[in-house]
Amino acid sequence: MKLKQLQQMRVRASERWAQRRPAWLAVLAVDETNLSEGLRAASAATAMLLLGWLFDHPDFSWAAIGAFWTCLADAAGTRRMRFASMLGFAAASTVAGGVSALAAAQGIWPAALAVLLFSWLGALARIWGAAAGLVAILSATACVVMVTHPLHDARQALSFLGIYLSGCLFATLLSFTVWRIDPLLPARRAVRSAYARLAAIARDNARFLARTPLAGTTGEGVAHGAVHRARARAALEAGRVALAAVPPSQAARHHQYEQLLLALSDAERLFAYLIAVTHTCEHERQSLHAQPRARRSLDTMAVLLRRFGRVAGGADMREGEVAVLQQRLAACGRRLEAALGALLPLRLHVDTIELDAAPMVELPWPEAARQTLLQAWQTLKNNATVQSLGWRHAARVALATTTGFALVAWLQIPFGYWATMATLLILQPSVASTWPRGIERVTGSVLGALLAVLIGLAIQSPLAISLIVFPLIVATMALRRVSYSLHVLFMTPAFVLVADYAAPANEAMYAISRLGNNVLGCLLALLATFFLWPDREADDLRPRLAQAVSANLQYLLAVMAAGGKWDRTIAGVRREAGLASNNAEQVLQRLRIERRLERHGLAYRAMRLLPLLRRVAGSAARISLSPLAMPAPPALQQWLAQAVVQIEALLHDGADAKALPPCAPEGLTPLQHDAVAQLQALHGLLWQVAAEA
Repeated sequence: MKLKQLQQMRVRASERWAQRRPAWLAVLAVDETNLSEGLRAASAATAMLLLGWLFDHPDFSWAAIGAFWTCLADAAGTRRMRFASMLGFAAASTVAGGVSALAAAQGIWPAALAVLLFSWLGALARIWGAAAGLVAILSATACVVMVTHPLHDARQALSFLGIYLSGCLFATLLSFTVWRIDPLLPARRAVRSAYARLAAIARDNARFLARTPLAGTTGEGVAHGAVHRARARAALEAGRVALAAVPPSQAARHHQYEQLLLALSDAERLFAYLIAVTHTCEHERQSLHAQPRARRSLDTMAVLLRRFGRVAGGADMREGEVAVLQQRLAACGRRLEAALGALLPLRLHVDTIELDAAPMVELPWPEAARQTLLQAWQTLKNNATVQSLGWRHAARVALATTTGFALVAWLQIPFGYWATMATLLILQPSVASTWPRGIERVTGSVLGALLAVLIGLAIQSPLAISLIVFPLIVATMALRRVSYSLHVLFMTPAFVLVADYAAPANEAMYAISRLGNNVLGCLLALLATFFLWPDREADDLRPRLAQAVSANLQYLLAVMAAGGKWDRTIAGVRREAGLASNNAEQVLQRLRIERRLERHGLAYRAMRLLPLLRRVAGSAARISLSPLAMPAPPALQQWLAQAVVQIEALLHDGADAKALPPCAPEGLTPLQHDAVAQLQALHGLLWQVAAEA
């Protein structure tokens, strides 16, 4: 069977899965799976294991681990950035691991001092950005793992570290020869992800219409689709960042860069269109539920959007295929418009987005290195104080990781480095980020340990272990952007089998030890988060909520004044409204995770207010996309401005707020009447909250 036929079968299977997967799985970024990245890491690691089997040298398991970590340290960006991150990790992890292993041979206290130093440096590197933080924290991971492998003399150290470094260098060489990464790959992936999120909105609307409406629940759909909309907005912003990060030399060389810009522009337009569709579905659900045409059209649109994202974000994008999919999307939009009974034409190629960030400029490497060092030194000076969040976080990580190391050494817990490694990787600057990561790691470890036991019952020989590790590492790397739990689930049996390769033992014991140590590491990380200089996310719900209300109201005012019009001004205020709503919802989510809702009265107001803001945005989107929408007459614009003033007064303190005067429905179009109703509902909610206070 030809390779192209196999790819087509995989695509069809993926589309069927996307249509039938449960709703709770739809939030996973399945389309961000990177099979090429998984194959690269698996090939590098498995090659080292096979060499160890060939030469009967178990220490090559460390080369396999080094190759895997080096692939994890690969920072997205230019070839220079990727090369620097991978080679930098190879050098830093070899030094950190070697020093730790030599210190371990001198006793527990020198080993603990090495763990304290390198874990502190690994956490502190976050102040220099995500790429530096990733390389440093992985190097610290090498330290806490190699400290359990004492090196007693220089000859032993050179042999062991040479084997480990060879794995790192082999993975780097593989990444820049056989598995060269397309410079547009991050942008392609971002565009593909954006369309996958848009498809999730369409599919979610179809499911919403399929559910039987509940009697007496007129507000059932108020918060409908909020998660999907927030994720789509975030994916679109990630697309902007990825396209802006492409160096001009690469952008000019690749014709498809312009096609990616156009695809992202269409994604912005489609996002507004789907918001308007969502708003219409909420309003007309009772009548649409009995008519399957709208559901079928939305399901078809979800398939077309996923397919369009895959084609537009593919390495072999064909303009003819893109044009065909655009025509099919437009035809599907016409069928959906007829099914909804609302004038919502789907038009693409309306405009080209403007990237916020300035295009990346590549300097000659000596000048780039000099500027990077100067900026790093300045950043370090700015953070060299106990008031610095980065400094406090580094101290917290160092103390927690060293405590874990001392605890497992004192209790003589087998494979205790898994506990210190879990503490190091889970501990984040705030409770809101540490707690979910710990839960995900424990969940993945439990399932991964069970998988490791099942595999270990059937696999014992070094050759069989080398071969079975390959698909496990493929899944580990391919799914790391999809879900941290899935990433840990497959990483657990991979590491268990690699450990078994180096020192054959009972697989069940390895798996259970990994599970218990991961749970211990999670507990240590959570205790450190709560009791060692706890840093909570900034309590900025009030200003975030005010910004969200103001941005959405300005969006509605701009649309009402312009009528059915789509230009860069309207697109800009719509984007600001979406970002402001997302920011407020994220703050609310952090408060919920940190259990601060009960001490934050404003949070309950936000929980009722933010869904209404989504409705305001939906009403504005319908108006901006309708060709029959007319600008609001002066009397209506005056009422709207007065309503905005009263709503903002109620949001801030309510002392100067007044009752909203009635708005005469005579002469209002249905779209204008809907917008007025949304403002009245918003004012009514805030007025009720002010009265209760």
